[in-house]
Amino acid sequence: MPTPFIYLDNDHLIEQDLTRPATTTGEDEAATGLSGLTGRLSATDGGATIHASLSVSLSERSATAGRYYGVLQGADLRTQLLTYVGSWVWEVVGDGTNVLTSARRRVLATRDPG
Repeated sequence: MPTPFIYLDNDHLIEQDLTRPATTTGEDEAATGLSGLTGRLSATDGGATIHASLSVSLSERSATAGRYYGVLQGADLRTQLLTYVGSWVWEVVGDGTNVLTSARRRVLATRDPG
């Protein structure tokens, strides 16, 4: 699952498991077949993307129902997040109407190989 860090020059996976209440039982079930989902990096909780290159369309993983993913490119992270090193940004997943989740991610210059 996702790391709490974003490393410049390294591609960053945005991945989110989405659920909804089952119509018959009300218990959570995988939210399958959603469309129009995007993942983005924002300076604020639930906010707009920092830059258009830090937004990606999400697709459902075929092997895991309700798990959606997309990848942000490392070169774009370096270009757009260099001034955010050491700071927190928000990884936002949403469709603009029904789905909105946010998670804090710390921006680091390099990945620790250990």
